[in-house]
Amino acid sequence: MIEWGSFLVVALGSLAGGCGVVLLFSLGLRFAGPDTDGKRRGLGVTLFVLCGLLVALGVCLIVPFLAPFFARL
Repeated sequence: MIEWGSFLVVALGSLAGGCGVVLLFSLGLRFAGPDTDGKRRGLGVTLFVLCGLLVALGVCLIVPFLAPFFARL
């Protein structure tokens, strides 16, 4: 039998994670553009790093072999 509550949690988490990666990357592009000053460029780089960490977390959750590697960090 399908547990619809758990299915809904996974579906909403996937939707939020996917939108979060796209939002962080697009804001990183906006703030790290060629015509921005130093403070905004630092914010853009920080958003790119957060986007990369979110992607690495997703890969870690999907590939069980990598979970011990990320647990040691």
